[in-house]
Amino acid sequence: MDSTGPAYRRRRVLVNPPLQLAFVKAMLIVLGVMALAALAAVYVAIRVTLSTFELANDPVIVSLFRSAFWLIMLELLVLTPLVVWLGILLTHKVAGPLVRIFAVLDQMSRGRYDVRITLRKGDMLVELAEAVNRLSENIRSQLKS
Repeated sequence: MDSTGPAYRRRRVLVNPPLQLAFVKAMLIVLGVMALAALAAVYVAIRVTLSTFELANDPVIVSLFRSAFWLIMLELLVLTPLVVWLGILLTHKVAGPLVRIFAVLDQMSRGRYDVRITLRKGDMLVELAEAVNRLSENIRSQLKS
């Protein structure tokens, strides 16, 4: 964004905890609902298959389907941390710029118009940051004249 400004690096994992944790919570709920739907579908398919072919008492088949159930549960346990990490990573590109934009707007509300927003490469809300920078420049130029 501003090539003359310092390069910013992430110092904290959670820059805007309420926003980021709400997003991760929503992702985990979606993952949970999808996992429950998959488990329900597997359960129904297994029950229908076992009853159709009269295999409900075959210990090998029942053990095989029980193993499939536990593999799905293990997959869910492995995917949960991945979803949390991915959710925080994705929201970091929005939450970080929001923190910077709010900080600059707070300084502008206190009469400091010499501030600029500098975002990291790959951050979102670049257009909003540029608009705030233009606003700051316009106010500075009007105050000079």
